[in-house]
Amino acid sequence: MPKAAVIIVDVQYDFLPPDGSLAVPHGDEILPVIEGLLDRSKWDWPVIVASQDYHPKEHISFASSHPPHDPFSKVQLTDANGKIYEQTIWPDHCVQGTRGAEIEKGLRGQLKPWGVRVKVVRKGTNIGIEAYSAFEGYVTEATDPAEPISDHEPQPTESPLTKYLRSEGIDTVVIVGLATDFCVSATARSAISASFETILVAPGMRGISQDDGKKAWDEIERLGGTVVGKESGDDWEIGLRQKI
Repeated sequence: MPKAAVIIVDVQYDFLPPDGSLAVPHGDEILPVIEGLLDRSKWDWPVIVASQDYHPKEHISFASSHPPHDPFSKVQLTDANGKIYEQTIWPDHCVQGTRGAEIEKGLRGQLKPWGVRVKVVRKGTNIGIEAYSAFEGYVTEATDPAEPISDHEPQPTESPLTKYLRSEGIDTVVIVGLATDFCVSATARSAISASFETILVAPGMRGISQDDGKKAWDEIERLGGTVVGKESGDDWEIGLRQKI
C-alpha cells in the first residue's frame, strides 16, 4: 500500500488575490480543496509539507533587480552557479519578513493539528538563484522555522526534501498549490525525477495562465504522473482514493 505525503506549494499572501503582488487568478479558490485534503476525519497523512517562497531583497527573479525591464518579461541571466538561462522576471514577491511571504492564515490553522507531521520547505533564499520546485528548498520545522541556510553551504547531491521523504518511508506525493504552470509543475517534475509516484489534485491548484496550466498537466502525465479531478473538480477525492 502506498505511503503518501501531501506537498502544498506556495499558498502565501503574495500569490493570493485580491492583494498579492503576484496574485494567481482565482488562487483563493483552492483553499476549500486544501481544507478537505487536511480533514483528519478523512485522511491520515504521515507527512505534510508546505513550501514557502522566501526571497531576500533584490532577488535575481525580481524585475526591480533588472532595470529597465518590466515584470513578466523574459531576460537572459547568469545565476550564482554560473548557469546561463532565460528568466521570467516578476514583481517583488515573498520577501523575507513581509506579510506577503507568510503562509495563508487559514492554512496555518489547518496545519496546526497535524503537529510534528508538518514540515516547511523554504526556497528561493539564495539571492542569485531561482528556485521554483519545493525540492530545491531546505526542510525546517513548521513550529520554529530556521533561518535561510548560508549561500556558501555546499549543495547536497540529493535534495533535502527527497532525503527527508525517503527517511519517512514516503513513496507517493500528492501535490496542490500555486501556481500550476510554475512552482507546482516544477515540484511535480522533481518528484517524478526522484522516483516518487506523483499525483496532482487539479481543483487544488490554479495557474497564472489557464492554458499553460493545462499544458503542465499534460506534461506531468506524459512523464508518468497522475492528475485527478481535472474533468470534474467534485470527484477529486474519489480519484485520489483510487490511487492511494
